[in-house]
Amino acid sequence: MNIFNCFSAALIVVAMLATPAIAKKQKTWHDKNGQYVEASRIVRTGGHHCIRAPDVGAFASAPYTKPPCEPAYLY
Repeated sequence: MNIFNCFSAALIVVAMLATPAIAKKQKTWHDKNGQYVEASRIVRTGGHHCIRAPDVGAFASAPYTKPPCEPAYLY
């Protein structure tokens, strides 16, 4: 068998095995509607992860001591 035939067959096998590994998607955070959320907005409170509301507007004034949280999901 020709060296080029062996090389091309090996190259095809490597491409077939490497493609799924390259295409594997990293896990990301999402809200309850499935929208992507930046990981910097996720906090862990009470044993679960949540998305904090921003410290602006009504959440920055009294009587709130901390903004409310919405559940976050890791897909």
